[in-house]
Amino acid sequence: MIDPKVKKTELANGFALATGVLWVLCSAFVAIFPSFSQTVTEWWLHGMNLDVVGGFQLDLANFLWGGLTLIASFWVVGYVLGWSLKMVNKGR
Repeated sequence: MIDPKVKKTELANGFALATGVLWVLCSAFVAIFPSFSQTVTEWWLHGMNLDVVGGFQLDLANFLWGGLTLIASFWVVGYVLGWSLKMVNKGR
């Protein structure tokens, strides 16, 4: 359970930090094990054939832009979650 006293920005910052750490670890895994990473991605996408799309193209620009947009998105998710928790806990 998340403490209702946690500020929205604290929760958002926590989401962003966790996302950044996982992004770096995932990117390293893709760089080290590209074939297995593609297999796992196909599992997660219900068996979609990714051979048509092509392989991974992990370069510095994709790493930075993908990470920045993902971190920003999850910061917003954390903030909205914090706001939502405050809204549903107002009467308590």
